[in-house]
Amino acid sequence: MALEAITHMEQGRVVALDGALAINAAQYGVEFKLPLADSIIYATARKFDALIWTQDVDFKSLKGVKYYSKKKTNNTYKLLSS
Repeated sequence: MALEAITHMEQGRVVALDGALAINAAQYGVEFKLPLADSIIYATARKFDALIWTQDVDFKSLKGVKYYSKKKTNNTYKLLSS
């Protein structure tokens, strides 16, 4: 399982946080009331037209996001599509 995870991670790429991306992140942060790290993730996804898959409620209503809520049942978490 760890090797599979590494294989998937190697398919990604590192993106520089340049001035334009930082400004877009700041705008998204203000507009959608996102924390700093979330606004950078969102701005990067928008720049590359990428879909974000997350369980982070901060992203729940945003365009280009597939949000899955966490529901606690019997001391375990169950993923529910919203």
